[in-house]
Amino acid sequence: METSGELLKSYLLLVDRMPRIMELPTLMRQLKSNTTEIFILHFLLNNGSQYGTDIVKATGLTTSAVTQICDKLEQEELIERTRSDQDRRYVSISITRKGGRALDKIFSIMASKLVDNIRELNDEDADELLLHLRSVEHLILKRKELVAKQR
Repeated sequence: METSGELLKSYLLLVDRMPRIMELPTLMRQLKSNTTEIFILHFLLNNGSQYGTDIVKATGLTTSAVTQICDKLEQEELIERTRSDQDRRYVSISITRKGGRALDKIFSIMASKLVDNIRELNDEDADELLLHLRSVEHLILKRKELVAKQR
């Protein structure tokens, strides 16, 4: 069994290589987007309308960085901001239909790139990779449920 340090190194190597395997940098340049913008759109799609502070917590970015990114996403009509009727200081941020379609397009391209790379593996290695990806997904969902229960 691997030590936690070895697992961490393997994880960091995977995180470093996965975007390159899916040609993510090239894709982001073509779409004039970046991974943080994609993350925010995906976060909004999965969690519904959020406040800027929620996005700050989810991304670990500063408030001003999130504001700049949201300014760009709003300008491109990928998100919309809505001020609260009760307190104008609160601004709700949500993904638009256009933002959802853009995210679908990006994920479709990324999935295609991943499938192309998996095709190069033999059946046994491809099955093992998918098993590991499902295990990681399961751990993430389990962690998410635990965090939700603690709130």
